[in-house]
Amino acid sequence: MTTTTTRTRPWATPATRIAVIVAEIAAPAVLVTALLVLISWHEAPDLAHGLLWGAVSVLFGTAIPMAFVLYGVRRRRWSDHHVPERSKRMAPMLFGCASVGAGCILLLAFDAPKNLVTVYVTIIVEALVLTGITRFWKISGHVAAAASCATVAMFLFGRSFALCWLLVPVVAWARVQTRNARLAQGPAEDHDEIDGHTPAQTLAGAAVAAVTVATACLLAGTR
Repeated sequence: MTTTTTRTRPWATPATRIAVIVAEIAAPAVLVTALLVLISWHEAPDLAHGLLWGAVSVLFGTAIPMAFVLYGVRRRRWSDHHVPERSKRMAPMLFGCASVGAGCILLLAFDAPKNLVTVYVTIIVEALVLTGITRFWKISGHVAAAASCATVAMFLFGRSFALCWLLVPVVAWARVQTRNARLAQGPAEDHDEIDGHTPAQTLAGAAVAAVTVATACLLAGTR
């Protein structure tokens, strides 16, 4: 009598499915878009200014960079919209910096509030730091974005928003879980070319983001 056992594929486990959902909901483009809209609305003296500043900040801060990434996916330059391959991240990251820089100039031209401009400048500085690190090591952009948004929210809207930091370890877990699931599928020649991150890479993302954002906010007198 022969018995067979069915092994659950690592990518089909409930934990990994949850990790994938978390990574999509808490993707950098999603979190940063929500933050920019919130700041624009909070700082605007009227609806017209809120719509103008929100449109410009989102267009250059997330929409154009994300469109560039999706175009690259369509052209098969990278495997998906998270650009899991470390070796291929430089182009979209630098393009994103250029887009945010152009948006910052427009926001200044439209007399955008100091807090919104400060956040934009911070995005550029942080993105450049992450790009430099990514050149050699796959630091987590997901966790960096979550930590950045949590820190900005705390500075702008009060200490009670420090609770936003509870999202950071959840995002970190999701990215580690994704990497472990990918590795469980089979050996990989280069672990930096698969989706997900190590615990160290997620911790580094949170640390770099928190230090960069807090320093920028303190220097600008953000409150």
